[in-house]
Amino acid sequence: MVCFVRLLKTVIAALFAGLFSGAVLAGDVTVAVASNFLPAMQEIGAQFGQETGHTLYIVNGSTGTLFAQISKGAPYDVFLSADTARVAKLAEAGKLLDGADKPYALGTLVLYARDKGILADDIPSSLLRDDLRHFAMADPATAPYGLAASQVLQSLELDELVAQKAVIGANIGQTFGFVKTGNAQIGFVALSQAMAVGGDWLDIPPKTYAPIVQGAGLLLHAKGNDAAREFYDYLSGEAARKVLVKSGYGVPE
Repeated sequence: MVCFVRLLKTVIAALFAGLFSGAVLAGDVTVAVASNFLPAMQEIGAQFGQETGHTLYIVNGSTGTLFAQISKGAPYDVFLSADTARVAKLAEAGKLLDGADKPYALGTLVLYARDKGILADDIPSSLLRDDLRHFAMADPATAPYGLAASQVLQSLELDELVAQKAVIGANIGQTFGFVKTGNAQIGFVALSQAMAVGGDWLDIPPKTYAPIVQGAGLLLHAKGNDAAREFYDYLSGEAARKVLVKSGYGVPE
């Protein structure tokens, strides 16, 4: 009888230990992700979930749209912007936990075509082809990759082409979709998108646009959410960095 009681106590203790070391400690994290980073985020998120047991919910959109939603109180835990300016503005507005902002990826802009033979030898020649009906770019007012594309056109003195031939996407995801579906023959997109799908692209000289430093912020809504803090820290770890490099991003120091 004594042995049975001891065994019962051991089983109960084991059950409680299992509960409190596993599912009970698992948490939910809502991450607002800029469109360009969605494929990499899905891979990083899957790894994070497998390693920790936490559940990630991804909200995808343009940086400008997500910033506006957060400013109005959207209940997100982590913001992965396509720039650092919006994250800095959220910090100034008291929307971030103290000191919880950092660069997490360095983006690269390319001129992309779904099919080979459409792009010429360089950027100007590709944009000035007589048979080019449309090229796609993201909205410079809301999407950092769109701003970078606008800077490239200005540096090449080709910004008048925007009014003539540009199809403007609300975000870089929609912009890539224009080219992928053939609604635009070529487009300014993120290297990460081109690498994920394949096709043909031209590298753009980095000196023609400001560096695309993508910033992360741990939002005030995440206060007390250990899983959100864990994911925020995970972004700087080796596993996430490997996905960044594989996906066409640079890694911040």
